[in-house]
Amino acid sequence: MSEGTKIGQFVGVDFKNSTDADQNSEELKGTKIGEISDFEKSLPAKETNKEESTSSTTGDNEDPESTPESQEEDISTEALFQSELEKTIKDYEVGDIVKGIVRRIEKMGVLVDIQYKSDGLIPSSEFNTDTGLTPQDLEEGDAIESMIVKIETKEGYTELSRKRAEYEISWNDVSSASKLKTLIDVKVISSVEGGLVVHFKGLKGFIPASHCIRSGDEKLEDFVGQTLSVAVLQVDRKRRKIIFSNKIARSKPSQIDVKKALEEIEIGDVKEGKVTSIKEFGAFVDIGGVEGLVHISEMSWSRINHPSDIIAIGDQIKVFVLGVDKDNSRISLGIKQLQPDPWVKVSENYHLGQIVDGVITRIVTFGAFIEIEKDLEGLIHISELSESHVKSVEDVLTLGEKIKAKIIKLLPDEQRIGLSFRGMEENPIETSVAQPEEVPQEDTPQEEVPQEDT
Repeated sequence: MSEGTKIGQFVGVDFKNSTDADQNSEELKGTKIGEISDFEKSLPAKETNKEESTSSTTGDNEDPESTPESQEEDISTEALFQSELEKTIKDYEVGDIVKGIVRRIEKMGVLVDIQYKSDGLIPSSEFNTDTGLTPQDLEEGDAIESMIVKIETKEGYTELSRKRAEYEISWNDVSSASKLKTLIDVKVISSVEGGLVVHFKGLKGFIPASHCIRSGDEKLEDFVGQTLSVAVLQVDRKRRKIIFSNKIARSKPSQIDVKKALEEIEIGDVKEGKVTSIKEFGAFVDIGGVEGLVHISEMSWSRINHPSDIIAIGDQIKVFVLGVDKDNSRISLGIKQLQPDPWVKVSENYHLGQIVDGVITRIVTFGAFIEIEKDLEGLIHISELSESHVKSVEDVLTLGEKIKAKIIKLLPDEQRIGLSFRGMEENPIETSVAQPEEVPQEDTPQEEVPQEDT
């Protein structure tokens, strides 16, 4: 039995020469922070993983949600969500017509999603059951327009009205038909003295007897219950007055006919039509149910003052189709394209310095236009009328006067010919300007007059 070591006594051990000491020295090695000890390595893998997972959740590692970086990310995400939410919520006012999606149909009315902070409710009493939609006509997911009556009720809904929306939409449709001259369908509900009372989407209107087309012994009461195509003659919303015409609608081609006619017209076609109206900028020609415009610049190769100079209302003429706008129902026509273009051979027939004969067709402040040949004009600028200053073109030239002039500018591509009297051997303008000065000299001596006559 070995003795113990007393307090304060130290027993030395020679570690270098002892094998046990070497083993003890290995066992006495410490484990650094963060390293796995030999004991832990000897444990089963499941227990080690469990402890690792436990230490990862309960150890020194903090919850990521509690870090400042994660908190900032949460704040930015929340702000982004809020901003996107605000984008979907619209700002409405009482009287606005909104379009929404039917969410649910109940006895009290129809719930509608109008992209607002609260759903909209159309009470059953706010449906015009006589002329418009009813709750029975709707299904979940249908789109519907309504008018906002109250932004928020005590129940938390936005109060809507289908009846008022239909009324507003109907007035807009009538006004649009009046401006665009389009046709609409109305239903005759009664006949009165002087005409027919009709309905259009909940609005009452009137067709005068003079604007009703009747055949034989047909009476006004025979139209009751019929649907008529009409044009809008007058719209007065303040007085709630709408006047329709069945006669004008009959005389106008239907929208379907117009579209069909436009489909059959192509650029480059030559059509025969009737001149229906003349304006300062051109003339309208009916080419089989649709009207086209002949601009004044497309009427003649030469310049004209007014379309009425060459055509009149009622004339049957041939026109060339320059363009077709099917979306806006517009047709551009031309007349001069059916005549030979005089500018094609200008370079062959004329050259700079050539003296040409012409007739003065127009006088303007800056010069005069001279017709050299049919539909071919040249311009004499006022500065080219004389070597001396000319105050007014009318002082030296008159309409219809035949003159000779020299070509000083020739631009066929721009359809321009510049003419001049200057530099010619015989200048008619110089002679006409000098005449007023010679007349007094001839008239001064009275006695010389008989001598000249003799």
